Amino acid sequence: MDTNYAFVLVIGILGSSVVHFSQGLMRLAIMRKAGGAVQSRTRWIYIAGVALNFTAPLWMILANRFGPTTLYTSMYAVGLIVLLAFSCAKLGQEFRSRDLIGVLLLIAGTALLGIDGLGNPVDMSTVNPAPLLVAGLTAVVLVWPLDRFGRQHDIIPLGMLVGMLGGVFLALDSLLKGVAQYDSGAAAFLPTTGMGLTLFVVSFIGAGLAFGMTQLAHIRSAKASETIAGYDVAYVALPVLIIPLATGESAGISVLCYSGLVCLALGIYYMGR
Repeated sequence: MDTNYAFVLVIGILGSSVVHFSQGLMRLAIMRKAGGAVQSRTRWIYIAGVALNFTAPLWMILANRFGPTTLYTSMYAVGLIVLLAFSCAKLGQEFRSRDLIGVLLLIAGTALLGIDGLGNPVDMSTVNPAPLLVAGLTAVVLVWPLDRFGRQHDIIPLGMLVGMLGGVFLALDSLLKGVAQYDSGAAAFLPTTGMGLTLFVVSFIGAGLAFGMTQLAHIRSAKASETIAGYDVAYVALPVLIIPLATGESAGISVLCYSGLVCLALGIYYMGR
């Protein structure tokens, strides 16, 4: 393996661990506040969680200096192990062997999609932003009914439902930024056209909604591990499903990609049982 690629994988593991740990800290702070704990300490725990969560773009920028983004995202679910351990140690979650099985399946699925992405790179200049915007508006409309459905029924854990919406918003944020940065037909640090700049600004709404969905799940007392598992699955799976529609390509997905999606589905099934 190329040494630079090894650096990307290590950065991916570290970045994923820090970002997932941050969700555990925010959930802990919300639990402590609800339980009447000392407010000053609780506030600092929450601030630390938010600060660590917002390091996510920095890890990606660092990884991009050594290799493709796909390699970095292939390690995105590894941090679930850290979050699961923290949840059992500090958040009162009971350890279940099926949770660990689910996490390992999600890690495998994310890695398979990452490897497939290396062999099938997407030309972002060919992506039509319209399907992305429609998907974003649809997700916004679904926030209230899914939150209500999750509170009234236990078919699927509420945290997982809300987390999936958050992952959709984050994936759309990344995709819209990619389209905006390729608005001139080639990669650029910032958009060069009015439409590109508009898409770039709109993408930050997705980032804000993604953060908001995780906080909604924490406030609803959902298990952090289930919430972020759903978040991760939607984040890595949505591009695979929506890019063919947005590019007008009808070619079927590869066996490797299909295997990755099956692993993600099984992982969610085990963790949400």
